[in-house]
Amino acid sequence: MAAMEGQPQLPLNERTKDLKVTIPILTVFCTSFVILRMVVSWRNRKSFLLSDYLLLLGAGLNIPAVVITYLTASEGAGRHVWDPYITPARLRGYLMHLWWGQLLNIYAMAAVKGSICAYLMLLDFSKAFRIMIWISVVFHIATNFIFPSIILFGECRPISKHWDPLTPGICWSSKPRVVSGYVGAASNIATDLFYTSAPLVYLNSVQLGKRTKWGVRAVFLLGLLTTTISALKLYEIRALNDSDDPTFTSVRLSIYSMTEVAAGIFTACLPPLRKTFENLLKRVLPESLTGTSRSRKKGSQYELHGYGSGISRPDPKPKHDLDRDSDSEKAILPPDKDMKNGRERIVRTTSISVYGEQQSEHSKYHHLEDGNNFV
Repeated sequence: MAAMEGQPQLPLNERTKDLKVTIPILTVFCTSFVILRMVVSWRNRKSFLLSDYLLLLGAGLNIPAVVITYLTASEGAGRHVWDPYITPARLRGYLMHLWWGQLLNIYAMAAVKGSICAYLMLLDFSKAFRIMIWISVVFHIATNFIFPSIILFGECRPISKHWDPLTPGICWSSKPRVVSGYVGAASNIATDLFYTSAPLVYLNSVQLGKRTKWGVRAVFLLGLLTTTISALKLYEIRALNDSDDPTFTSVRLSIYSMTEVAAGIFTACLPPLRKTFENLLKRVLPESLTGTSRSRKKGSQYELHGYGSGISRPDPKPKHDLDRDSDSEKAILPPDKDMKNGRERIVRTTSISVYGEQQSEHSKYHHLEDGNNFV
């Protein structure tokens, strides 16, 4: 009896609540943005683009992934391996759901990254940038889809040996799985940095207002949230590999994996919804805070004034659709000069036609047909 009293007491604290609280919040948060983006896309175009479909696929895979991860909390996730609660039957259930959760999480992230790539392809990048985007797509598919799939499906034969060690068969060592985790997290960091920086470089080549440019920059810079989470995930992979208590230590990695997908969905939805949120803020906030102009005329058209005709200026950069969510991604043609009142101007109508008033035989009409809306 005295010997038993002298033995150290193992801790029995648990972290299951961390999973049970985080999972519903992340799921509702990112799913709400997906629904909002689909509503806005359908309202503007009456159809969906490839980036929309890939985002729907990613969100659709994410829901069963988080549900399965939630189930692991009732089977031992967040508890110490020596906890009497973790029976052999519960441990098998935990390992099985962990395998399925990893699989769906990886595929959801791959689809979300594909949606971001499809969106970037709609921007008028140079040929060199487009080649770099395609290279990043190939790199992402190899490191975040093919390689993890080989590990998950090929590590143990039969697959059920992942969660039932007594099943006859063989399994690889843990090294390929650890390397796959490192490579996947590192590639996510690299591609996130590229997908964030490429649009920022592109903004320098389009004609946008200063406030609009900074708004768009802020939207794309939010992509660094995913980069930060991927870095934290990389650290937790190492911690889990060195741990003798995986059911307890793996909680943070599970949370970071789910947060990474949720943050990816969130940042993928933001660029197409930028104008929607801007219009919403204009309705609920005073004009002094949003910078809304009071000079807009009531009715179906208003004037967009150009520079004074007496000043020689280089050709302006093309107007780009980032000013409006529903515009075509083609650039707007520069307006002709209107000599009335000694300045240039164009008139914008509800049919998205831009024209100059005919004041002389040399005046011309310029029409811009509203092309396909993009994401």
